[in-house]
Amino acid sequence: MLDPPQQSIQNNSSVANKLKVLMVRAWRERWSEIQWGIYFRRLLISAGPGTDTKELAEVLLNEALVGAHPNNLVLSYLQHATLAKLLPVSASFQFISGYEGYNKPHCVLALVDFVKHMTTYMGFSYGSDGGPALCQCLQSLVHWLLKVMLRAVQMIQEPAQLEYQTLLQSATAALQAISQSDTISAILYIAKTETSDVFSDMEQTELNMRGTLSQIPQDAIPQTLRGDISNLEVLKIIKCYVQATDAVLDTSHIPICPTIVAMVAVEAVLNPNNDIQPFVDQLFIIEKLMKLKRSYLFSEVLRGCYMGLVDLKQADSQEDYRWCAFTYLKVPQILQKVQQQSPSRDFAADLEAGFDRLLYSGYMLDLADSRHNCDLLGLLLGECTKASLLSEAQLKRIYNRRNNESLRSRSGDQQISQSNAGRIIKAEPTVNSILKTLEADYSKNQESLLGVLQHMLSGKSFELILNAAAAIGKLQVFLVKLIRFNEFAKQSSGESGKASQTRALLFDISFLMLAHITQIYGLELITGCSECQDTFFTQWVTRCLPEDGKYKSVDIGMPVEPSKVDFLLSALTSGSDIAQGPPKWHEICTNTPYAIQEVLFAWEHGSISSDNIKMILNYIKTRMLSLPVCIVAWLCSYINMLSEEARTKPLSILQQLIQPLQGDSLPQYYSERSYLMQPIVQKMIHDILPPASRRPIPQYVPANSLPADVMSKTLKAVFSKGWLETERLHALKALYSLCGADWFVDRLVRQMLESNRIDDITKSLSLAYAIMHMDMEHLALSLLLHTIPSLLLSATSYTMLTDPRGYTLAKFCVLTITAAQAARSTQKDVRRGRKRSRNEFDLDDVDDLDGVHMQAKRMKMEPQITLDSEGFNFDFLNVKDESDTAPVIDSKDPLNKALLNLFRLMNAVVHDGEVSQKTSFIVSLVDEAVNCGQHARYILQFMPPNMLSQMMRCMPAAFDNSRVLQICDISNSTGRKIAVKAVAGPTSCDTISGRRHALLILRRIPGKTLSMVARHMDFNCVMC
Repeated sequence: MLDPPQQSIQNNSSVANKLKVLMVRAWRERWSEIQWGIYFRRLLISAGPGTDTKELAEVLLNEALVGAHPNNLVLSYLQHATLAKLLPVSASFQFISGYEGYNKPHCVLALVDFVKHMTTYMGFSYGSDGGPALCQCLQSLVHWLLKVMLRAVQMIQEPAQLEYQTLLQSATAALQAISQSDTISAILYIAKTETSDVFSDMEQTELNMRGTLSQIPQDAIPQTLRGDISNLEVLKIIKCYVQATDAVLDTSHIPICPTIVAMVAVEAVLNPNNDIQPFVDQLFIIEKLMKLKRSYLFSEVLRGCYMGLVDLKQADSQEDYRWCAFTYLKVPQILQKVQQQSPSRDFAADLEAGFDRLLYSGYMLDLADSRHNCDLLGLLLGECTKASLLSEAQLKRIYNRRNNESLRSRSGDQQISQSNAGRIIKAEPTVNSILKTLEADYSKNQESLLGVLQHMLSGKSFELILNAAAAIGKLQVFLVKLIRFNEFAKQSSGESGKASQTRALLFDISFLMLAHITQIYGLELITGCSECQDTFFTQWVTRCLPEDGKYKSVDIGMPVEPSKVDFLLSALTSGSDIAQGPPKWHEICTNTPYAIQEVLFAWEHGSISSDNIKMILNYIKTRMLSLPVCIVAWLCSYINMLSEEARTKPLSILQQLIQPLQGDSLPQYYSERSYLMQPIVQKMIHDILPPASRRPIPQYVPANSLPADVMSKTLKAVFSKGWLETERLHALKALYSLCGADWFVDRLVRQMLESNRIDDITKSLSLAYAIMHMDMEHLALSLLLHTIPSLLLSATSYTMLTDPRGYTLAKFCVLTITAAQAARSTQKDVRRGRKRSRNEFDLDDVDDLDGVHMQAKRMKMEPQITLDSEGFNFDFLNVKDESDTAPVIDSKDPLNKALLNLFRLMNAVVHDGEVSQKTSFIVSLVDEAVNCGQHARYILQFMPPNMLSQMMRCMPAAFDNSRVLQICDISNSTGRKIAVKAVAGPTSCDTISGRRHALLILRRIPGKTLSMVARHMDFNCVMC
């Protein structure tokens, strides 16, 4: 047998001609498939690279379908060449999908059988067929099979057309085989995303086929075939191929939802002045990631409120007011916001179901009523009804059930007005009335304004008003009006007598109020208001007021005016009235500390006696109590830079200055003003006084205990109890402020992963995620930039990353990233409602300095970093598709930078070649990111394209095809190519090569790691 001529083939037409000659010889000599394959391979080698193999497939098919009956020998040759990878499968499928010779049913039947055989027994290679070509040809092939079925149904009633029944049966079987292939279904889903109009045509063809079939008599088609057609769901499988994701965090086995209950505590205690929108956004995120029912979400928010009210250790405390204000003023607003953002839901029914669920905790509600001596639930129901959240009928049903199930007598619940909850509710209209009063003309009704301020200082009224204003979002408005009022009162226009005294009292009281608000709610409440930047109080509080034990430098204090200092020094030593001199009240507050400095120097040098010092200080306290506050602020800063030996006399002045006056002839409103001044100065001097002289205050981090021990003890108590107590929350806040974000997150993660039981570690995860909301953005950055990289780079972190700890940590990461991204979007610039950490101020200072020094160099906007410019396309595609635009990422956003660096590190770990717990953690993180639903794309956009294929090489079947499609962004062509490469590549366990690759990987894995890998691998698939 002679070999075919070995000559160089210059073009495709000569190759096709040579193929025809070869086919004639093979047909005459009846070559076997193997013999044909040998000669066909030689032909391709002689043709050289660049030969269009698709044309060769068309030549074979054309020769096979010349007559009314197919040439089965040529078809067998084509089948062998395709299975041997000599011809791409897409070439044959493209020809078949365009074949319209329906008048030759035997040829069509042969093609249908060919398709069924190929789709059943052949794996698809990404490299030979290419992603888009493979998707389009398979989609066209399914469309062609549907057309064949439609044609067969139309022709089945014709006489002498029995072969169409066989054709209908074969086409149905082929489509059933296609629908049973997970790989083909995944590829068809990708094709549907790319060409949705073609898929619509397919649906219409199927609809026409079923409609025509329904008109055919029952006896014309066997019932088994009719049943097979009716059960054919290939398009439905394609349409619904990507299944719904699981919950990232499942707490259904826990009686309460620790995440929501703890988040309510963080919001009520630490963020009393926060806008409600960020909290609502976080609730929506929890609802989606945990797959919660809306009624369950409502019941857990309400449960968190009443657990906080029960947890209160001291009545009339700041926490008591905050919990009451949150429960009765803020929660109705939160519910209203939820209602506005979900208009299509039956909100009232969900809320009623939430209250019904809450009533199962009747003992907790009875205990809360007993603690506060009133019907707390009835008060909240009343507020919800006033806000039109519940109807009267719903209110009556809930209230009747509560009365019937309560174990506590309701006779003592009528003292609503005497409870803090009742007072807070009544304080809301009072706040609005005060705001309206402060809008009046200050120069015309100073006496009435003084009466209003004095009434606010009586008893607990001021604290109630502040908490009510914070809860309804009007605290900053109140603060701005109070600053304007203080600015007006500092001016003196030749007044004397009673008018001058009234103005002095207005200035003094407003100054004390502002200082008190600043200490409780943070300096940024004032600095965040642009219209108040140039006012006296804003300047003073920024430069002089200590905050959280951090004292300001005396060098950056208010500017001194020597002439006014001399006047004040003379007035203090002689006892003359300082109000009669040229300085105005704000100038007196600015310069009096420097006058006291001169007095201190004179005392230290022996020029004046202790009695003179006492007389001067008493004189100051009889004038205005804002002066002692200003002097104490300066003294604290001054004493802070002195040695221990030099502090004696300054401390003596400090202690004398804060002592209240005694006697009957006290200045007007002195007791009210002194009551407000004492907590201000006590808070300033606490850290500067010797330990023996300090007033007892709660020490959440004892001086004789290590912070690490306190953190461990606190977290153990929180995790074992299952909810976050107020006292523990304050301890965690103090530890965070003391040790910083990196240390805090590192300890939190290690304590969270300490347990070995899945139920316990899930509960710890739920609480740790809620604790991160103390300062979500900065804690998330520490997690991504410090904690996780240190675990991935450490040689001793295998215990921390071994499942179930590994996938628990992955859940924690994706929960934190999602919440941080939402928090960043909601509060881009200003973090109102809580005091910022010192790190935040340092970051702002760095940004400001950078802006000053770099402004001259930035002649245009700083370029945005993209995936391409950061080197993400390592070895995937040399050229990006023109139809795709590289995603633009804000280069200044710290969260983006953190995620970018983390994925770079994880990509390096995956490419390291070692399958370990670190690899398992990375797979878990990507897998859990998919469960974030619409938020997954933000996380996965930083994933390098070659990282997915490498993970599947390291851990075959770590992701099934449905998961791969969720990981890839198939809305663009680049993402579709990545998806097809992962689905149809050599690592897919649907293919023989993929199963061989899986066995090779298993041989590389140490025995101790197999149990960890088993969770990510389908061994039935791998070992088959």
